[in-house]
Amino acid sequence: MKTALKILRDVVLLVSRITIGAILVTHGWHRWQTAGIGEQMQVLQNAGVPLPEIMAWLVIGFELVGGVLLLFGLGSNLIGFGMALMNILIILLARRDQSFLIQEQGWEYNAVLAVVGLFFMSFGGGRTGLDHLFLRPVEASEPLLADDAAEVRPQEF
Repeated sequence: MKTALKILRDVVLLVSRITIGAILVTHGWHRWQTAGIGEQMQVLQNAGVPLPEIMAWLVIGFELVGGVLLLFGLGSNLIGFGMALMNILIILLARRDQSFLIQEQGWEYNAVLAVVGLFFMSFGGGRTGLDHLFLRPVEASEPLLADDAAEVRPQEF
């Protein structure tokens, strides 16, 4: 049963990584090539985001590079943190006065991406991601709480 659950978890993480990675790359590409940097700067400036020129490039760069890394499962925890942080900031800075519903230009989509970011930050990319080649997970036999401080070993990378 444990093996089946591990396989299911890896399949879910793989499908989630590919889907969200493709969404990030598609959105970044659209902002860069279709809408244009100027439009992104204007959107950020109208929202009152500080340094809209720099932030537009950072957001687009994160979506493109982060999306590709997520597709391959590289830096999944870090990309998840970035997704959560970026979308929480978008909600707080740009959409706080708007409705929740996306049909009304609300922050529903950003809330979903923030939660998905927390998901990747917590669970990583799974054994099908390239992260798994570089990071050795903590053994399941180790207790979560040790009785003696000497028993605590840091996770090896």
